[in-house]
Amino acid sequence: MTSSITFSNTNWNTQFQRYFDIAIRYEGGVNNNQIGKARLNITVLLTARFGLTSPTIISALYQISKRQALEHLNKLVKRKLLILVETHRSMDGRIYIVDFSGAKFAQELMAMPVPFRRFSPPERGVNQNTIMHDLMNTYILLKMAHEVSRATPEHYVYGGLMTEREFKKLMTQTDTRTVDGLILEQIQEGNCIVAIEIENSFKTKAQRSSILLRYLSALKANIYGKVFMISQSYEILDDIRRLHSQLYTELTQVRSQQTKQPLMTSRDADLLEGAIVYRTKYCDELRQLFYE
Repeated sequence: MTSSITFSNTNWNTQFQRYFDIAIRYEGGVNNNQIGKARLNITVLLTARFGLTSPTIISALYQISKRQALEHLNKLVKRKLLILVETHRSMDGRIYIVDFSGAKFAQELMAMPVPFRRFSPPERGVNQNTIMHDLMNTYILLKMAHEVSRATPEHYVYGGLMTEREFKKLMTQTDTRTVDGLILEQIQEGNCIVAIEIENSFKTKAQRSSILLRYLSALKANIYGKVFMISQSYEILDDIRRLHSQLYTELTQVRSQQTKQPLMTSRDADLLEGAIVYRTKYCDELRQLFYE
């Protein structure tokens, strides 16, 4: 469990805290029975929260072979907790989603509703175009949740997390961008909510402009305090940095048609520049796991 935190808005505090308090970190066990139970709980839980999983995710999370990951997942299919969906969009040729019993089980673990809708065939319920992105997002958030401090190995750098699906459900404002997830950064200066963005393709300057303004809205409303840009490509991150640098100047010179005020002030630009972090440390790892 993560420690309680305080937001400037009590509603967000209540809504976000419920998700940050859900145990998602794999702690293992002292015997096979405890290990098996822990893996069962975490696998069903992460599949329900993120919407899917795959052997690559499970192999990395539990530090087991792909064959062992497949055996673990297929056992959960036999128990009707998960459903196998074969797809060429996954690097494993398959993904797994929750079955009705899996959704109910995750609901008990989370103590909150887990929506479930049955599709026939099951692949109709999966957005094939976002599978690779969604798996990368799952991998990164779970990896970050398990990262420990180099100075104090007993201290986890990040606490609880919130998935894109959960964030989208709560944040319905049109001026707030639906980020790929949130994670709680636990630092000496105080806990900070970090938005995670997985970028696996290039975007136009117009798209970047719209996204920047939505980040700005969320930052000024204290929904989160940082944005981590993560990709499998150094080139994509360099391109994002380049466009952002241009837009910090250009958007201060463009006026809104509605308010007649600049879309962004110089102070806004400074806020964005200080809050957006380009995390190149994951590029090689993501490329090797998902693209090679």
